[in-house]
Amino acid sequence: MINHLYVKNFVLIDELSLDLKDGFSVFTGETGAGKSILIDAISLLCADRASTAMIARGKDKAVVEGTFSFAPGSHALQVLKEAGFEAADEVTFTREIHSSGKGVVRIDRRIATLSLMKEILDGEIDIHGQRDTQYLLNTNTHIRLLDQFLKLDDLRVKTAEAYTVLKNCRAEKEKALQEVYNENDLEYLMYQIREIEQAKLKIGEDEELQEQEREYKAVRSSIEKLDQIIALYDRLDSDLYDLNRMVSSLPESTSLEKTAAQMNDGYYAVSDAAEEIRKVRDAYSLSEDDINAMEERLYLLQRMKRKYGGSIETVLERLEEMKEQVRMIENRQEYLDEIDKRIKKAYEAFKVHADELHKKRTQGAGALEKAIIGHLRDLSLPEARFKVSIQSGNESPEGTDRVEFLISMNKGEDLKPLTKTASGGELSRLMLGLKVIFTALQEVHTVIFDEIDTGVSGPVATAIGRKMRSLSEFCQVFSVTHLAPVAASAEYHYLVSKHTAGDRTITDVMLLDHQGTVDQLALISSGEITEASRTAAEELLERNRTVHE
Repeated sequence: MINHLYVKNFVLIDELSLDLKDGFSVFTGETGAGKSILIDAISLLCADRASTAMIARGKDKAVVEGTFSFAPGSHALQVLKEAGFEAADEVTFTREIHSSGKGVVRIDRRIATLSLMKEILDGEIDIHGQRDTQYLLNTNTHIRLLDQFLKLDDLRVKTAEAYTVLKNCRAEKEKALQEVYNENDLEYLMYQIREIEQAKLKIGEDEELQEQEREYKAVRSSIEKLDQIIALYDRLDSDLYDLNRMVSSLPESTSLEKTAAQMNDGYYAVSDAAEEIRKVRDAYSLSEDDINAMEERLYLLQRMKRKYGGSIETVLERLEEMKEQVRMIENRQEYLDEIDKRIKKAYEAFKVHADELHKKRTQGAGALEKAIIGHLRDLSLPEARFKVSIQSGNESPEGTDRVEFLISMNKGEDLKPLTKTASGGELSRLMLGLKVIFTALQEVHTVIFDEIDTGVSGPVATAIGRKMRSLSEFCQVFSVTHLAPVAASAEYHYLVSKHTAGDRTITDVMLLDHQGTVDQLALISSGEITEASRTAAEELLERNRTVHE
């Protein structure tokens, strides 16, 4: 949900910092005050197209900033985490529009892309009239909406997995049928198989040999010196031994006792050091034959990798593929028969899940129809009929059904697809009724209605307000309205007004207290604030609040 909205130099808004509430909030004000500007600002955070015309006159840039909180495990938090952002309690999204045409996007003050912002907030906000075509009026999504309502997610996953297996088997057969081989193909494949098998490749062998080669090259220049050092020590060893023995044999009482000890320690220190040097030299005592064998093996491994793949693992995978190709050529009909058996088995598994989906959809469609019709009755559409059409369709990850929502708004009218029926106020009320059902299922956390109540009044306006209030039990709801019955149903009432400052018109937004709400309802209802209009507004407010408590 949106916790805070900051807007600066945006159209008529000079600077606005607005704390937003959970539940149902309405925005009212005189025509032209700038109510819809707020919706446009939020739309920018949903990655809508920006224009320099949105920048307030005389300013260099406009800024729109929204602070959101996301539900644990939500799509938004997952995308944020994958993009390297910390999943904090609140995340701030900023969009700047510069007069030069340049745009800047930030997430928690860090530069980001517009596409990332869109991906994060996609599904979080539903602005009525903008996203309806993406799922409610899109026939392709109706089957998913029905399944979500019936809680068939697990069965959908099993069906999709079975379909993938079936699709892969069919693709394998199609590939086999399209491939035509001759004797030359077989002979060449057999040659390649022999070449790889004779190489006796081992995973990791190339890396081990490369490391040995690196070590050999690193010490090769030092081997000659090591040999010289060892040879010199060997020539001196006998003399050093005799020297140490002679010094050690001096009488103990002489003043050279300390010197004799130093000589003895030095002799053994030199002897130990020479032994260590000899060990290092022995570790790299590769013969010329060993070195040649190592280099030849490395050359062979590199040639295999260049010819058949970038790594030994890839070469071995290619070997198995070629063996399979040989088997296909030599036993083509048997191979095709085997694929047919696998296709049959995969189809039977898919059909079990698809039939179960069809059964549950057929049995549960009536519950969805009843729920939606109930909401449409509440919205003063007493003659509306809603039908879930389930027809046989092509095999897909969703089974074998084709689902479409049909509606008839008036008595005597035939049922028609949603995209071909209803208009104006009727369509808006229909969409509101559908959203009460599907918003929670879609995990949308903020729904915005921009004058959905245009063209209605009286009981219908009251029904719309109450339905929005019920929708707010599942998500944050904002509505721009000019009708008192809708505004009276809200928990929070914001007044949008405008004033002039010099040669500019500036829009302000203020959260009203109880008395401010009553006065605004009185003004909307009667056009003036009097004791009588205030009393009527109090009664309207009390009546609508009582309904929801």
